[in-house]
Amino acid sequence: HQIHFMPGLRYFSKMKDCDVFVFLDDVQYVKREFQNRNKIRTVDGWQYLTLPVITKGRFYQKINEVEINNTVDWKTEHLKAIKINYSKAKYFNDYFSKIEDIYSKDYSKMIDLSMGLIHFFRKHFDIKNKFVFSSELDIKTTSNQRLLEICLKLGADVYLSGIGAKYYLDESLFKLHKIEIVWQNFEIKPYPQVYKGFVENMSALDLLMNCGPESVKWL
Repeated sequence: HQIHFMPGLRYFSKMKDCDVFVFLDDVQYVKREFQNRNKIRTVDGWQYLTLPVITKGRFYQKINEVEINNTVDWKTEHLKAIKINYSKAKYFNDYFSKIEDIYSKDYSKMIDLSMGLIHFFRKHFDIKNKFVFSSELDIKTTSNQRLLEICLKLGADVYLSGIGAKYYLDESLFKLHKIEIVWQNFEIKPYPQVYKGFVENMSALDLLMNCGPESVKWL
């Protein structure tokens, strides 16, 4: 899976359910998706937390090459938004200082902050399985062939894939190499949120702030 910023519940559910999770860090960065932003709950519904990144003239840059635009005071903006919207959440006091600590470090690359946050969530969701970065595997192919070669290089006999890949994944290619494709079957179940009603598809931060140590029940 591409590295996401403050990923959502499907992301961590997939991570929890596999033996080895592969972070696709050397694939092309795509603007206006979830590689540099995600949603948090607000009294009016939701808002994006967006990490400003430098993209002008860098259309073909890879995720691990993307630089943060540090001329923008995004740290203050993010922490203020989190504090305003989650200060009344049940577990706010347990985790906000930890988020502040992650944000207190200096970052030039998007990947470094994103992975710092992912490791934070992995710890508190008790996810301990192995992970690797695709850049470590020295694979030059693209698309379906790239995914297949990652599986072969790691000795996989099952590939757990998000349901969205049904539109482009060549299942016959995997079948030829005796690799079973299992489609992720994850439905978001309502959990307590700080505001009335339930809004799904938030960052995992929303689940953690509201449900704390019990969050894993919803993954």
